[in-house]
Amino acid sequence: MSALLLPNEILSMTAQAARLLVDSGDGDGALLYLALLECGGDGEKAAARLRWPDTRLRPAWERLISLGLARPPENTPAPPPRQDDRLPEYTREEITAAREQQSEFQALCLELEGMLGRVLLLNDEKYLYTIYDYLGFSPEVIVLLAGWIIRRERRQKNNPAAFPRMSDIRKEAFVWKRLGVDTLERAEDYLRRQECVDQREWAILQAVGVADRRPAVEKERQFIAAWVEMGLSDELIRLAYERTVYQKKAMNWPYMNKILQSWHKAGYKTPAQVEAGDRPSKRSQAPAQPQDFQPSQERIQKNNDWLDQFLAEQQKKGGG
Repeated sequence: MSALLLPNEILSMTAQAARLLVDSGDGDGALLYLALLECGGDGEKAAARLRWPDTRLRPAWERLISLGLARPPENTPAPPPRQDDRLPEYTREEITAAREQQSEFQALCLELEGMLGRVLLLNDEKYLYTIYDYLGFSPEVIVLLAGWIIRRERRQKNNPAAFPRMSDIRKEAFVWKRLGVDTLERAEDYLRRQECVDQREWAILQAVGVADRRPAVEKERQFIAAWVEMGLSDELIRLAYERTVYQKKAMNWPYMNKILQSWHKAGYKTPAQVEAGDRPSKRSQAPAQPQDFQPSQERIQKNNDWLDQFLAEQQKKGGG
């Protein structure tokens, strides 16, 4: 037990983080979080410390991101769609039986038909049953998921009457499953964070020089989500954009992200704080004072002796 109490080797985490990790039941996510604490939040060092293959490291990152305990590592490409050979192939008879014998699934089908404004076809019902049966999502989570995809479709297409395909909803369901967004509480928390990004998205795009109104592409949205999570203001983001363009002669999202991360780490909240922090202090700007500016007592005595000697010599000359 003494090895757990070595001085200067104690890591600490908040009780909230501990609860989230324990409730998630994800051991790899917890180990990655501990490695991040040990490495001061440096994702590359934490990954090197664990020495895991990408197939093990990526799901752990995704879990921490979904819990709000980490941001995506820089320059990490978006995960490719996961191909799962074990996906079930439901027959028409199985789907018909599910609708007739499972009242919960039947009610879910009717709810989705109302949300999508059309009758579900057989393939639609298969996609929906995959989410319900294979992924194990509750009807409440599925309704939240479908509503989110409908809103995203309309935002991206700038069309209030647009509807997604059922295959799009199933695809996003697999993303949610990998992120651990598979309970009502986690889905509500995830959507709250997404709505915060939605509310800020266009203002931030304007701050980085986008003139024509459009939704952010996926990579842009990842950066925007990270900046919203850090609580950065539009004014601070605009200043980082101006410095990025000055240095790079064009917009560069990863470079700008590093600027904002450094300001966030330094605790800057406003452009004025950044400007003050970047300027040299008044002390460093002041001209250096001469070394003899304050004469010492010894120097004063030497000057007095010299003056006495000078006056004595002048008196001798005058008397001669």
